[in-house]
Amino acid sequence: MTETPLIVLLGNDDDDSDHRIVFSEIERLGGRPLRVHPDELVIEVTPASTRFFVGGEELAIDLMMGWVYEDYLILGMNQLETARLAGVPVVNSAMTLMRGQSKYLNSALLNGAKVPHLPVLWGRDENTLASWTNERGYPLVTKPLMLSCGRGLQLLEDEAAVRAHVRELDPGPDTYYVQPYVPARHQDIRVLCVNYKAVAAIERTAPDDSWISTADGFTRRRLELTPDIVEIGERAAETMDALWAGVDVARNEETGELVVYEVNTCPTCAEALHALGGDPVPLTQLASFLVAAGRDFEDARRNWRPSATY
Repeated sequence: MTETPLIVLLGNDDDDSDHRIVFSEIERLGGRPLRVHPDELVIEVTPASTRFFVGGEELAIDLMMGWVYEDYLILGMNQLETARLAGVPVVNSAMTLMRGQSKYLNSALLNGAKVPHLPVLWGRDENTLASWTNERGYPLVTKPLMLSCGRGLQLLEDEAAVRAHVRELDPGPDTYYVQPYVPARHQDIRVLCVNYKAVAAIERTAPDDSWISTADGFTRRRLELTPDIVEIGERAAETMDALWAGVDVARNEETGELVVYEVNTCPTCAEALHALGGDPVPLTQLASFLVAAGRDFEDARRNWRPSATY
């Protein structure tokens, strides 16, 4: 067992506020945190060993955490998988991050595991999409496959809008990803999970001029971790194999049922926690798990439980 584990967070400084809280708690608990930008990491692979360097210095890594997305996703995935193959424990593996970034893989996993989700259609063919939405009814929501924070969301309310959306797609890589609109009072719930255990629930409500719960001007409030919220959040996190997860859930106002929109595998929450006040429990619990996993990964996976919830 490593008493002072070196815990490398692979990522950039986009979520620096979150990282600072996590790093401070790691240090308090006796670990040694280090953020490494994917561009800074050098890896040597030989028949004898795999070695990791930053700034010419070799690192003896006890645990690596993946916090990469969008522009750095593919590079970071390769680095994380190389570390895993070399025997370094990895929290949020390459495939976990890909599943979290790709809306379609989210849907394939959630629906396959029978986690309450939504039907989706993914592709480029205009007539198939028009037929699908005519059968299921309007409105529907379309999302970019690989973006986050609500960017690119559109509400399509008739066949003309559907066809126009397809024709506006980039002729190269763009595809549509659509799902039915959920009547949820323009609200959703972010359930934060560590080691598949729910540690916080935050409700987000869209501003008056928007239906998107994360649009500029949205409001937040803390929610009780009720059994139904805990159950769906933890099931979704485990389905994605996300040891750090932000599960976005909506409660259908017509049926009262919860449904998962998606699972985020690099969820940022420092800003929300600061706005709501109180201790940043989800991030300190993440730090607690990382230190335990850096000392003994398999034992932490089996036995670590949150000591507090938000």
